Order: sequence, then C-alpha cells, then structure tokens
Amino acid sequence: MTDATVLSAVPPWVVYLVAAVAVSVLPRRLGTGLAVGLVGATVPWVLTVPAGTTLAVTPFGFEQVLFRVDGLTRPVAALFGFVAAVNVLYGYATDADARQTVYALTYMGAGVAAVLAGDWLTLLVAWELLAVTATVLVWHHGGSAVRPAFRYAVYHLVGGTLLVAAVALHYAAAGTFHYDGGFTAGLPTALALAGVGVNLGFVGLHAWLPDTYARPHVAASVVLAAFTTKVAVYTLARLAPDGNALVAWMGGAMVLYGVTQAVLQTDMRRLLSYHIMSQVGYMTVAIGIGTAAGVTGAFAHLTANVLYKGLLFMIAGAIIVRTGEASLKRLGGLASTMPLTFVTFLVAALAITGVPGFSGFVSKGLVTKAVEGAGGDLLWWALVVGGVGTVLSFVKFGYYAFVRRTSEPRRVAPASPALSLSLVVVAIPSVAFGVFPATFLGAFAGDPGGFAPYATSELTKALAVVAVGVVAFAALRRPLGRVPVVDVDRVLHPLAARVAIGTSAFAVRVGVTVALARSRVVGRLESAVGRDPETADTALHAAIGALVATVALALVVAALA
Repeated sequence: MTDATVLSAVPPWVVYLVAAVAVSVLPRRLGTGLAVGLVGATVPWVLTVPAGTTLAVTPFGFEQVLFRVDGLTRPVAALFGFVAAVNVLYGYATDADARQTVYALTYMGAGVAAVLAGDWLTLLVAWELLAVTATVLVWHHGGSAVRPAFRYAVYHLVGGTLLVAAVALHYAAAGTFHYDGGFTAGLPTALALAGVGVNLGFVGLHAWLPDTYARPHVAASVVLAAFTTKVAVYTLARLAPDGNALVAWMGGAMVLYGVTQAVLQTDMRRLLSYHIMSQVGYMTVAIGIGTAAGVTGAFAHLTANVLYKGLLFMIAGAIIVRTGEASLKRLGGLASTMPLTFVTFLVAALAITGVPGFSGFVSKGLVTKAVEGAGGDLLWWALVVGGVGTVLSFVKFGYYAFVRRTSEPRRVAPASPALSLSLVVVAIPSVAFGVFPATFLGAFAGDPGGFAPYATSELTKALAVVAVGVVAFAALRRPLGRVPVVDVDRVLHPLAARVAIGTSAFAVRVGVTVALARSRVVGRLESAVGRDPETADTALHAAIGALVATVALALVVAALA
C-alpha cells in the first residue's frame, strides 16, 4: 500500500473517537496526554495526504465520501486538529472532568467529519452530530447552562431541518449528493442558506450564540468558539462557491450588529461571543462577494480568528478560574498579578484589532481589499466601522481587566504549568501569521491576487482604524462605564429574545416531563428486580430523559419536514 492509501484508509475524525475512549477509561493525566497526542497527530496526517484523496463507501447503494482532501478541507481540518489538541490541554488545566472532555472530543470530531465530508449527505450527518454533542457539552455544566443548552438544541434543530430539506430537494434535482456542480438554485439554496445561517449567526438567527458560549465551563466555551460557526463558514463556501449578494450584505450586518452589542457588554465571555458574530461577518462578506481573493480572505480570516478568538476565550477563562470573577466591572490591575496572561492577551487583542505584525492585520486586510476590488463601497465601510468597534471593545477589555487600578486588590490563584503552556502555544501562530503572511496565505484556496499586506496603503488604513478606535474609547469610556448590565439583545432584538426564551422554556418543560415519566418507569422496573428505587441516580435519569426528549423532537420535526 502507498503512503496515501495508508493515510486515507481511515478518516482522521475516527482518531477523535479513539481519544474520547482513552480519556474515559484511563487515569486523567495519562488519558489527557494520549488524547492531546492523538488529535495533534491529525495535523501532519491531513497535511501529508495528497490533494484529491478520497475515501468512499456505498452502504445504501449509492456512494458516500467520508474523507476528501482539497484546497478547502486541508487547512481547516489541520487547524481544527491543532486547536483540538490545545483545547484538551486547556480543559485539563481548568479542571474539566473526564466526561466533559469526552463530550468535547466527540463534538470536535463531528466538526472535523463535517469539514472532511465529500458529499452533502455525509456532511449533513456530521452537522447533526455537531449540534447534538454541542448541546450535551453545554448542558453537562448544569445550573445556568441548562436553559441555553436547550435553546441551542431548538435553534439548531430548526436549522438542521431546513438543511435536511434543502439537501433532499437538491438530490431530487441533481440525482447526486456530491459537491461537484454546486448546489441547486432556487428553493434548495434558499433553505440551505437559512439552515446554515443559524450556525453562522445571521442577524435574527443569532440569539442562541451569546448565552450558549457564556454559560458553560470555561473550557467548553473555548471548544465551542472554534467549531460551530467555522464549520458553517466552510459549508457556506461549498454552498455558494460563486458568491451571493444577499449573503455578502448579511455578513456586513453581522459585522456591525455584533460589534455594537459587544461594545456594551461587561461579561467577558458575552463580549467575546458577540465578537464571534462580528468576525464571522467578515468571512461571510468575503464568501458572498464571490471572488478568488474573497475565498482566500475568508479562510485566512477563519484561521486567524480560530487562533486569536480561542486565545481570548482561554484568557477570559483563566481570569475566571484564577479570580472567580467574570465581569469586567469588578476586575482591574491584573497585569501585575497575571503577567503571562496579560502578555498573551496583548497578542490576541493586537491580532483581532488588525495591528500590523499580527494575524488579523493580514486576514482583515485581504478581506477588505477583496471587497474593495469587487466594488462594494458600502460593505467596505461596514468592515472599517466594524474594525473601529473591535478596537474600542478590546481596549475596553484590556483597560478594565488589566490596567485600571482598583481600591481593593483581588486575590489571584496561581496558574498551573498546563494553563500557561496552552496560552503560549496558541499565541505563537497569531504572531507567525503576521510576520510570515505569504507562508500562510499560500495554504488557502482561491488566489490572494498579489495582495501585499505591508504596502504603505494597507499599513495606513490599519493604523488609522486602530487610532480611531483608541480615541473612541477615550471619549466613550465614562459613558460606557455607566451603561447598566442588561441583555441588550432583548432591547435591540426583542422578538428573537422572546422566541429564544419561549422555545428554551418549552424544551425544558418537555425534558422534565419526559424525565419524570422515565424515572417512574425505571423505578417500577427496579422494584420488580429487587432494587430500591430510592437509590437510583435521579440526576442521570433526568439527563437521559431530557436527551431523549430533544432527539425525539428532532425526529418529529424532521419527519414533518
């Protein structure tokens, strides 16, 4: 067998499942180390397999492609392998239990399976697994994370149903699930865009995002930030390979809406969650304009964003773990007590704000250049204004968390070596991308079109955006400090807030009802076999019952569709 045959004999996502089993059965340290090594090994695996390699099976009488390597899949799958390894290490450093790590690995494996899928049916299966495992990952934390977990399930159930209908209509028209030839225009494309738009966080379909990422264990937030929306960006590129004007304009709306919401936040993870929406907006615009430079810019920004946004969530989590505080209003002066965290924050903040020398400067510069080249003047201004708001947000984050003085010093717990290592490892590529842009840009599909990030014009634009953002924070610092802590989505987007609250409350009620019914049935069975029902694990019963309810609801909606 050739090397290519050996490497493609098993899809790389299988490694994530093996790692999950290792974590579940081995001692915590050994299981974590093995899992980090296994998922990390998928990076050279994906990079080594020749372009065009596929693994096809025919379980239902027609061909399914479980593994396909091309210009779109390779960089994303390799990136996911890298961040997955770091995420497992970060979970260990922040005391995530073994069960949560198992859920995280299966969720990340589903994301990799979606990216490596070679046809719409295989992608659809992985897409649904991504939604289910994300729900369980959030729900596992309990407490205030339960309702957002159900909300996540309901929103993604609706989105998945729309995507199922779109793929079915496409198959009826095209006679194949393969990507080749694009997606059927008309109703199939409209349904698919709506379904993918839920995961992307289209304005109006985004209400699941800020609560979901802000509520679970800090390591779960880091995992979620890297996968759901980025898999959706990849899928959008498959769905609209020649661009779509509506998609481009929706991306511009995401940039502006997300950054406006983020500026008003005081909870660190909610601020970062709204910036996911805003930053994904850049990628959506780039894909929507339909040029080769736009495709390269979208995937360059996807890569940069996964790295620096993951690092920012890690930093927020480190602050929460070490200080016990999640609100910027109650933090301050951490630069002296958490110096390594502060340095890595500077790297991530300079990257996301597009300062020259860091990854975001290159990827944002290419996206804005591609939009300019496509003649999108209003979209170009939306990206620029979004850039100013991003600078304002992270100057605010850095000032309140690390710089300003507080009257009472806060006790800070020491950082473990694993926590420090995970921060440093993710910070390095954000600098390397900025220093060696050609190396990274050459790995992505499309064509950057001779883009020169360090041309005088690009440097001038980037530095002007940074300067305006800093001045804006200086002018607005006091007014922003007086903004009450409210859910601004309920004010600016009340309908989505009511829908989100209503659907999650309904799902909780259904889950509790099913859990109680199941508990009664299990109690009778246990009594019949001589086991005292009072000793039953009622928490486990409730969890399984609620999961069954969620899956049943998904099946009912899918059948009706």
